[in-house]
Amino acid sequence: MSRTIAIIGAGQIGFASAHEFRDDGWDVSVLARSKPDWTVEGVEFVPHILGETPSPGADVVLDTIAFDEEDAARYDAGRVGRYIAVSSAAVYRDMEGRTFDTAGITGFPDFGYPIQEDASTIAGGPQSYSTKKIRMERKARAVFGDRSTVLRPAAIHGPWSRHAREWWFVKRLKDRRSTIPLAFDGASVFHTTSAQTLARLAVFLAQEELGGLYNVADLNAPSVKQIGQTIAAQYGKRVRFYGIEGPPKGTLGRTPWSLPVPFELDMSKAYAAGFEPLLGLATYEETVGELIQWLRTLTDDTWRAALTQIAAYPYDQFDYETEDRFFDERL
Repeated sequence: MSRTIAIIGAGQIGFASAHEFRDDGWDVSVLARSKPDWTVEGVEFVPHILGETPSPGADVVLDTIAFDEEDAARYDAGRVGRYIAVSSAAVYRDMEGRTFDTAGITGFPDFGYPIQEDASTIAGGPQSYSTKKIRMERKARAVFGDRSTVLRPAAIHGPWSRHAREWWFVKRLKDRRSTIPLAFDGASVFHTTSAQTLARLAVFLAQEELGGLYNVADLNAPSVKQIGQTIAAQYGKRVRFYGIEGPPKGTLGRTPWSLPVPFELDMSKAYAAGFEPLLGLATYEETVGELIQWLRTLTDDTWRAALTQIAAYPYDQFDYETEDRFFDERL
């Protein structure tokens, strides 16, 4: 008899996980408020409204939209074999107490090394996305004990993402921008996480019945310039990437990965447990292609509806007038 998996959420992680669990022989259901535009053969869609529809029971529940403690608390632990929740690497705190939440006041957290799961974290509470994620992690442990597994990704990428950072480059390529400015000389590192790799790790941890905290990220940690070069190559475009020393000047050179210090995750815990990167599908360059192909289908009329989190950024990400004025003075 097939093992059952209920995937909560139909975004980029739900899409990738539906494929990976199905291919591993699981009986897969995807639960979401509305039916996604994508389909996966053999995968059942179940309408599901948080707080209204009863929480599912399954051998494994993979919750991709668990944002606070009530999201983990709503399950009947007797009807769920293992609870896997997607958290965030934004919960980490450096030795000076700096976090993503306090970066505007204390400066960005500077770890100086790839972050392991036993690093300090922000305090749990209702204040922010990160503090709520910590509350969710703790509630998952309280409800499910060793049957709880928490994944901490960084900058996730994959088709059907509502927060596809890669659109920052793709739209410029579509708009025939031949020179693209990059703050911090394009050297910023915000570790990327393929949704497919996250899904594969979830399958592995479910198979092995492993609980606890696990970082998940691409095998490499590309710089912003390397991300741009990868996307341009996959798009078949030749582009000049113009490095700007120091932080963004307003919107100029401000990418969704522009951090003043590297932010990189250590995945040695998962590797030590036996998880192996898939040959040819482990680095950013090897895994981002499907996302780029999907983004190429978006237009000026459709991208805001598809990329709702990108569209909600509080500044103009495509301020070409400022870029042109900058380059007119220098080139």
